Amino acid sequence: MTTPLPPAAPLGSGGPPRSSARKPPITTSRSWLRAFTRRAATAIEEAERRGLPPGRLSPGARALIVYVVGALVLIAMAYGVLSVDAQLGMAQALIDLAYGIDGELGALLEHHKGLLRVAMWSLGALAFYVAIPGLVIRLVFGHRMRDYGMNLDGFRRHLPLYLAMFLPVFVMVLLVATSPEFQAKYPLYKDHRGLSDLLIWELLYALQFFSLEFFFRGFLVHGVKDRMGVLAVFAMIMPYVMIHFSKPLYETVGAIAAGTVLGLLSLSTGSIAGGVLIHVGIAWAMDAAALLSR
Repeated sequence: MTTPLPPAAPLGSGGPPRSSARKPPITTSRSWLRAFTRRAATAIEEAERRGLPPGRLSPGARALIVYVVGALVLIAMAYGVLSVDAQLGMAQALIDLAYGIDGELGALLEHHKGLLRVAMWSLGALAFYVAIPGLVIRLVFGHRMRDYGMNLDGFRRHLPLYLAMFLPVFVMVLLVATSPEFQAKYPLYKDHRGLSDLLIWELLYALQFFSLEFFFRGFLVHGVKDRMGVLAVFAMIMPYVMIHFSKPLYETVGAIAAGTVLGLLSLSTGSIAGGVLIHVGIAWAMDAAALLSR
């Protein structure tokens, strides 16, 4: 007796069913990483080719102005906005002005002088990191702020990537939160007088990071990308690392990797939104970890 053959597969079925075994996680991760790398490289190449809309200046002349204005902004930040004496001087001037208008208002501001000093720092960053480059972009270059990353293009599509970047740093923050060096540094604002004071500080802190992201990942990257291409990101890294010299060593070294990744993301997506989200999220996490671990 002959053994019956198995029934033929229906037409169009593609033959016998394939194995449903999944690929190992490592293989899947490598495939995902290769796919992401290819997409990122393609996006960066497209950003380089796209450049900026036609403006009033050539790419070379614009790059020269970007770096001159950038240097002047960094000097003003270092010797003015970031100077504690300058912050206290501006805060005291506002208190004196308030006393001249209304005694109770002056007393209220004097009671919160520490928070007022922080506000001078945050608003100073907004003025020098955003307002001054913004005037140059609009009046000198003839461009829009959105051309320099001030938009939400691709934000939702890249949100999983931003979260994937945030989580490892968040874990590292939790690991070092109890170290004496970390506790001595964070939170930066130490004389808060209650929860409302602390919340106002965190909002001012976030505003400062928005300003910083626009200057470094917006103005310094997009302003010269059609002249320097992807090298614009690495030129931006040097001053970005230098503003971290007063912070712990691991944070300064980490600024190289963080600045590179955030710069490439801004270049490829055309938006600084992801950098703002990551920077603010990490900053708030560092403050919260420092306070909760005490």
